[in-house]
Order: sequence, then C-alpha cells, then structure tokens
Amino acid sequence: MAQTTPKQHTLKQAIEISGTALHSGRFVTAILSPAPANTGIVFERVDVTGCDRIVTATVHNAVRQNLCTRIENEDGIKVQTIEHFMAAFHGLNIDNIHIEIDGSELPILDGSSMQITERLKNAGLQEQDAERQVLVLKQPIEFEDENGVFMRLEPSNNLEINVAIDFNDPIIGNQQCRYTHGENHFDDELSHARTFCMLRDVERIRQTGMGQGGSLDNAVVIDNGKVLNPSGLRGSDEFVRHKTLDCFGDLYLLGMTLKAKLTARRPGHSASTALLQLLLSRPEIYEIHAGNAVHSPAPVWSMPVSAVASPS
Repeated sequence: MAQTTPKQHTLKQAIEISGTALHSGRFVTAILSPAPANTGIVFERVDVTGCDRIVTATVHNAVRQNLCTRIENEDGIKVQTIEHFMAAFHGLNIDNIHIEIDGSELPILDGSSMQITERLKNAGLQEQDAERQVLVLKQPIEFEDENGVFMRLEPSNNLEINVAIDFNDPIIGNQQCRYTHGENHFDDELSHARTFCMLRDVERIRQTGMGQGGSLDNAVVIDNGKVLNPSGLRGSDEFVRHKTLDCFGDLYLLGMTLKAKLTARRPGHSASTALLQLLLSRPEIYEIHAGNAVHSPAPVWSMPVSAVASPS
C-alpha cells in the first residue's frame, strides 16, 4: 500500500482570541484566519500605518530576546510573546494562518497553550492541496553560552525534545522532560504547562518594562518553595514541561517541522533563536523534504552568530 504524503493545513474558519499581554499589560485582540497553502504563519499589525505591517514568523525575522520570542520586519514592526501560539500551531500541524493583531504582543491567556489549542480545534482544520515540508537534519550542531545554556540538535527519525532545568528553589530543583512529537502528544503532554517565575524576580523584571501584565491568572509564581497560585500546579514537573513547550514553539520558526533530536540544558528563547540561526547558516547539514522530493537548500541566513557556538 502506498504511503500517503502529509498535506498542509489551515483553519476552516476565523476565530478571535483576546486578552491581556504579559509584558505590555495591554488588552489585545488577535483574529486568526485561514491562509492559502505555502503562506506560513503570518502576523499583521493592524494598529500601525505607513509601513510594512506584515511580520512572518521565521528565523529570518527572529530577534534574540530572553523573556519571550520576538519577531520583527525590516521596518522595525515587531510582534512578541508568540511562543505559546507557535507551539499550538506546531502541535496541531497548522502550516498556514493569517493573524491580525492590534498591538505588538499576543495575549498570554492562562500562561500555557491549552486555551489556544482548544480554540483552534473548535474552529476545525482544513487540509490543503500542497505537501508539508520537513527539515531533515543530516549532521549534529550545537550552541552553548557562558551561562551554562546548552542546546544540541542531532539527526533523528522523529522530532524529539529532551530538556533539563535546574533552579535554586526546592519546589523546582532539577527536572527533566522527554517529549516525542506525534498525534495528540502535544495536547496530552505539553499544552497545559504554564509559564512561571520567582517572586523575588518580579520587581526586577517590571523595572525593565517587561512583565507589566503578569499575575497569578497567567503565570505560576514561586516563593521559596511555595506555589502562590491558589489552584496549585498542574503536575509536579509543570516547570520543565513549560520549558519544553517553549522550545517546541520556537522550533516552528523554521517555517516547518523537523526531524531531529533537541537536547537542551537551561534553555531560553534567545538560545533557541541562536541555535536556529546557526543551523540555517549551515545548509550542507540539512535537507528540505516535501513528499518524495528532496531539496538541498541554499544559504538562507547570513547574520553572524555572536554568541559562543560550536558546530560539531
């Protein structure tokens, strides 16, 4: 029996998702609509005029930032805190979607991808007459910085993510998560995990202009081994599962899923961006597969990576 070729998908109908933005504190509205095949994940800033207000969610537009994932076009128009939406798109295998947003940041909702995923599934998915693309890694590559952040991609027949974190707090400590992407795996294993922070860091974060919309409604807050949220945790390893969710969302900035194993220690959004930029600067170590076709990619990223990076 011939194996079916995975097709691209978009939404069946438009949906609206509104709420508070985590870092700006603004109330924002996003309208997610179907998009033609080969469009990708495209954001449109409807609150700006006189410039290019389209920002495509790709590594080419990614800006290194620690507290969220940020993309920006050549006119300086940005959209940030996209990681939980990107994880939901990745988890549901949504390839093409157009998102109108009336601000520079997506709503944080409950701090996870669960509500986003539910809304997308309720809208329904539409198969399209185009084959899905997959980035297939042929050689390992890794990124490491001076703070002990380490991320390594190596060839695999599936998308695997192994994450380890260590925090100086008794309720978190050292945690590990192993995730292999497959049907319904994201829903069952990652989508519920919420973002988190230490109470001692809240004021420092807000002094930088970030975290203005943060609350117990959209983040798990820890104070010396105590969870301050009245509802408690959604599992003792919710912390590392959220870090895994973030990695999973950031990987979708490739504009496609991939076949590779990611091993990450102390991961963060800035490191994920650096790793993907490094990957795309080495076109000889990967191929783009679409159905039975294999494309040897031309170099698509030329920005130098300034952090310590050690390709294997």
